[in-house]
Parts: sequence; C-alpha cells; structure tokens
Amino acid sequence: MLRYSAGILLLGALVNGDTYLQDPKGSNNRLNEKSANRNNANRMFDSQNNNRGGYNAADLDDQNGASANNPYATFDQMYDQDDNLQNRQYNMMYVEGSMLRETHTSQHGCGNGMNNCNIVLQLGCDTHAAFQPGNANNQLNFGQLQNRGLGTRMMIHNGGNTNAPDDANNGNIQGAYNNNNNNERGRHESEEFYEYCKSRGREEGLFTADQKLKGNNQINTRQNPNGNRSGLECPEERDYYPWPYPAPFYDVAWKGNDVEYCKTNIAPYSQRVAAKSTCTGGGNNPANSIPNGDQITARTKEECEAANGVWASTTPAEQFTPEWAEAFCQPQAFSQVNHLGNVDGTSKGGQMDNYEMWMPKIAQLEEWGCHKYTETVNGNQRSFVGAMMRLRYNISTMDYDPYTTDSTQNNDPENGVISPVQQNPTVDVGAYMQGLQLAINTAQTGRTFQDRSHKFYIAENIQQPGTGNLQYAENNILNVNVRGKRGNIVQTFPAMEYDFEPNDVILYQGQCMHLQWAGSNTHNNGNPAGDGQAGDAGEGRGGSDRSNFMEMQSLRQSYPMTYDLHESFFDTARCKYPLEADWLTPTGAKVVLATAGFYSSEAAANAGNGQDGNNNVDALLNNVSGAFKQGLICCPTADTPAQDYYFLSTRNNNFSNRAQKAKITVRAATDPGASQVGTAAPFTFYPTEDVSKMTKKYPDPTRRRRSL
Repeated sequence: MLRYSAGILLLGALVNGDTYLQDPKGSNNRLNEKSANRNNANRMFDSQNNNRGGYNAADLDDQNGASANNPYATFDQMYDQDDNLQNRQYNMMYVEGSMLRETHTSQHGCGNGMNNCNIVLQLGCDTHAAFQPGNANNQLNFGQLQNRGLGTRMMIHNGGNTNAPDDANNGNIQGAYNNNNNNERGRHESEEFYEYCKSRGREEGLFTADQKLKGNNQINTRQNPNGNRSGLECPEERDYYPWPYPAPFYDVAWKGNDVEYCKTNIAPYSQRVAAKSTCTGGGNNPANSIPNGDQITARTKEECEAANGVWASTTPAEQFTPEWAEAFCQPQAFSQVNHLGNVDGTSKGGQMDNYEMWMPKIAQLEEWGCHKYTETVNGNQRSFVGAMMRLRYNISTMDYDPYTTDSTQNNDPENGVISPVQQNPTVDVGAYMQGLQLAINTAQTGRTFQDRSHKFYIAENIQQPGTGNLQYAENNILNVNVRGKRGNIVQTFPAMEYDFEPNDVILYQGQCMHLQWAGSNTHNNGNPAGDGQAGDAGEGRGGSDRSNFMEMQSLRQSYPMTYDLHESFFDTARCKYPLEADWLTPTGAKVVLATAGFYSSEAAANAGNGQDGNNNVDALLNNVSGAFKQGLICCPTADTPAQDYYFLSTRNNNFSNRAQKAKITVRAATDPGASQVGTAAPFTFYPTEDVSKMTKKYPDPTRRRRSL
C-alpha cells in the first residue's frame, strides 16, 4: 500500500499553536452560541484550538438566530432580494472563477526558524443534495447515496444544535445517518467514513515517541492516543498528510518551510493527482458497496481479496507534473511565534497570513464529484455547488529528524530503545548542578491544528440575456468580504473586530469586486467566557453583526460623503446582483450598499419598500438582515477615474476603539498590468516571494515509501 511520506506526518507543536480562519470565517466548532466559549469542542472536528475562537453561522433574519428544528433556508429564501426574511441560516456565495483571499492566524507562527511547519488548505463539497429545499429533514434515502464504499461521500450540514453527530457504534451506518438527519446534527465527513476509520488498523510504522496508545486503530494517534471522537473525522487522516486512504477533501495548496521537499515527497501523493484505495464490498458497483467486518479491516489489496472484497480506488482529478507541484507547493512567509498577528511580506507588513485562490468552476467541481444544485432564485434557474473550507496547521519540533524517524525509535526501554523525545524529561545540562526539567508533551511534538468554515455556495457565472456571453469576464472578480465579529478586541479574541477583507483593493478599469458579508444575531460573547472577557461592546442591538459600505473623501475621516454633493465611485462604476441580469442605477447601488440590502434598488427606496415590508431602515441597521443577500458586484468602467477611493461602515467605525475602512485603487485600463485582466491572476495585494526552481527528480507516486 502507499505509505505516508517521511516528514509529512509530523504535524505538531511544542506548545499551543492555535489556528483560526478569518475569511472565510472559521467556525472552530461554533454554531450559534451566545457565550464567548463554544459549547462543544468536538462537535464537527478536533481543532485543538482555544474554546473562545471561531464565528457563529450567519443568520438570514433581522432579529433572531436560526431555528433549531429546521435551520436551512431554500436558495430562494437566501438569495431572492424580495423574499421575506426567515429565522434560517444564510450561506455566503462566491461566483465561480472569482478570487478569494483566504486569511488566517496561527499562534505558533510559520516560516520561522523555531519549528518545522506547513499549512494545508482544502475544500470539501456536497457530493449529493444535502437537503431538500423547504424541508431539511426530507433527506435522500441512504440507498440512493453513492461512493459509500470509498467513504468519500460528503453532505455538508452546519447543524441546528451543538450536539455532535451519532456514529454507527453498532455498525448500523444507515441508522446513524437517519438519526443525524432527524436530529439536525452538523456534519462534514460521512457516517461510513468514520466507521471505516474506527475499524481499520492504524499505520504501525508511525513514530509515537513514548505515548501509550489505547487502541490499535486509525482513531488512535500520537496526538489522540485515547481514540476520542470529534464529529465524524478520522484522527489519523487529520494528523497525517497526505493520507493513503480515500478522503472527502480536495487539496488546494500547501505552504511551508521546506518547499523542495513538498515538491518531491508531498505533492505527488495528493489525492488530486494520486489514486487512493480501500477495500469495498464488491458487486457491480464496488465504490458504492459497503464492506463487511473483515473487508473494512483490510489494509492491502491482498488482505481485501482474501476477504472477498474489491480493492477500489479514487480517480485523480489531475495528472501529476513538476509544473503542478510548483504551483501547489508554496513558500510560507515569516510569522512570529506566540502571536496571532500579521506576517512578513505583506503590504507594509500589516496583513494576515493568506492564500489567494481562485474559486473552482462548476464544471470542474462536477468533475471532482461535487453535486450541482439547479434551483430557482427570483424566478430564474441558477446553478450552485455547496462547499466548505478546511485549514490544517501542522508544526513539529526538530529535536529529531522528521524525515527518517519511524516506529523503530518508539520508546521501548526493555529492548534498549529510548525515544529521542520524552514526556517532561529532566536533562543533564553539563553544569555542576542537578538536571533541569523541560516542558515537553510528546503527544504535541508533532501536532495538527485546524479550523473549518461554515457552508458556502459557489454559484455559476451567469450569461447575459440573449447574448450567450458570460456576465463577467473569466478570472475577473475579486471577493471583498467582512471579517470579525461583535465586541472589542479582548471580547472577540482570538477572533477579531470588524474589518473589510481585503481592505487594500486594486482594480483595473473593467475588473469587478464582489462586495458581500454575513453575520450572526447571537454574537453576544456572554458567559461562560473562559479565561477572557465576556461582552459584546459595539453599536446597535446586542449580539448582532452588521456592516454597510459607504464612500468617504479621505481614509483619515469618519464621516461618509453626502452623495448628492460629491462625485462618487458609483457614478461611473456599474453594479449588479450576481444572480440577476439587470444592472442597478448608480443611486440604486449607493442605496443598496449603504443599507446593506435593506432597500434592494432605487425604486424600492423611493417607494419606501424595505425588507419584510418595513418602510424605513434603522439608523444602526438593527432591522436589516444579518446577511447582505447575494452581495453586490461592482465594476469600474473606462469612465471611472483612475485614483484612490475610500469607504467605511457607518455602524462599526468607532474611531478610538475600532476602524472598519477600506481603500480601493482604480488603475487605468492602459496600465501595463491591465493586460492580465480576465486572463491571469490580476489581483496582486503585495509582492509574492519567488519560488525556487525545482532541481530534484520526482518520484513515482505509486512507489512504496518508508513510513514513520
């Protein structure tokens, strides 16, 4: 079987090294808590993070959080501007082929000389319709589901409550699936994925130091020796990368210290380019045939066939090439240890660690096995793919060689083997004194932290009516979102206060930005607050996240401009809803963005026709939906002056406490950089580091490798 590549598996830390997704907002296992601490650290996955981190799922209503019994909205409820607001969850939406600057913070740093680290960014997607619109409990029958034998089925549910999903502890996978649907339990991985993990023997060649594992299956790892369950994730898959068995995640990028090693020993084993195999039950459709007890435990083709199973494999989405590895393996910028802050190499050193990624096209997502929803929004048929993002932060001590240390060096004093690292050892420091004790936890000298986003949708790039042309040029939309949640810096930490992301936009004439945000109605950050401060300092109704987007004349100011007295960016730029065909008037765009969608157009504002039949928008946006439904795409034209433009959120821009501002620089279409518009990566926020050319020979991805 394919083994773990040496060094890839040492995903750990010397001390706590929490990691948090900031955009898209990471859940850290939160759902809708009013407390500062999350309710259930093991709800969906094992983050290894602080209990205070993470963001609530977004709400569609203007007052209430989502219902616990039926939390999911239909596409029309989420995205139709004129549909009544519901106490349902809202899912952010990104247009296919648009750029998202994923941002995150990592406590123990990366790209520095104090650890060996890497960051793995992955996507997951619905492989089946996760719910029937209008009735979340009307799920697909278990017998209709595909890829059950491989374990790669994914049906993403944020959940209606903070209880962990049931596992098939008696082998009844179908029963667990039905119970989880009926009880509104959040899920990413499938019930069968965890069942296979719990039943398969672990990789015994892995280095476990002096940890005493309480079992010998894939749920038992050095980081998780007791085999504790977190949602339906597999601890061995979480802790070791790349994993040799099928998993439901699609690799996006790897960033780390040792780029050359990634190219030769990590990239060739990504599931994007290498088939991953497991034992299935056989039959006419082995990928969909659930294995029996003997087949589940088989770890090789020979063991599988001896149990009358079929050794089935995933189909790689792409072919491995040196060029693919060059793009996949990226150098990690320097960031400080014990500091959830910004990184070197960004604009003036003032931005978070990030990765600029293009949202995949729907056709590409279908090739990966994602389900395409075709749904009605405002009377029009539109296509979507449901997805989530996963960030894995892997750090290791270098007290031993991470590329050669394996199970032969596990602590075994009776046979003369002493682990190179031991639990809280007292060491001889070579001086005339007693030894000194080190603070070392061998379950953490190779450690994985992670965060995952709530569900979002990737939407089609619609065509202009009657033309057959795409509404937006390909690779021509930049996502501009809002990160952060309600509260002051102490109350929100290790999340953050409100800010636009990115807040330093550069657009050439003809390029577009998708302005979009969503927030919770229950971000009260109340007790229990753990070791932090409770409370939700801010403007407007307690617990509610709200933002808007208004232009001002200078970044140093706090007052928005009066649009009827000043020339505005929106007077020449064109703006529209991403799922609608018609462009708004300049006044309509100003009104929509100023009121965060409370008025859906200029005509609606003139008629006093606000959300849910309200006539007037509240000055603090208290009666506005927690979600800016669809968001608005705005494109500077050839008539838009090439200059800097400045924007703020009127509700949250409290000068002495916090600033929520953004600068947009428009450059002329004649600028040399404009030749990239619509054809390559035109959105450059700061200079990127050069990636050295590859000099090593690439291995055969099917070759056996020695494991740790």
